[in-house]
Amino acid sequence: MGVLKFLVWTACAVGLGVFLARGNVDGRSPLEHMERTWKRSVNPSAMDKVKGSFEDALDDAKQVVSQKSANASAPRERITEEDRAAINNIIAKKK
Repeated sequence: MGVLKFLVWTACAVGLGVFLARGNVDGRSPLEHMERTWKRSVNPSAMDKVKGSFEDALDDAKQVVSQKSANASAPRERITEEDRAAINNIIAKKK
């Protein structure tokens, strides 16, 4: 019974997809109607701004990563010799 139910739902989904892509409503497919409505209702300039700012941020991130990987070297030592000697003394006292 489960297989039959799966096949029926799959056939319905495929049929709906074919209708949306190739069906004819007022001389256009339903997909074309949705695209026209989307373009009229959504402010394209706002969408372009968001898209442009995202692409700029992505490019900036790529540049930062490439600079860090190009300049990759061994980590710098931040511990002075005096600090190292003090730590060695503490470790020696614990043993």
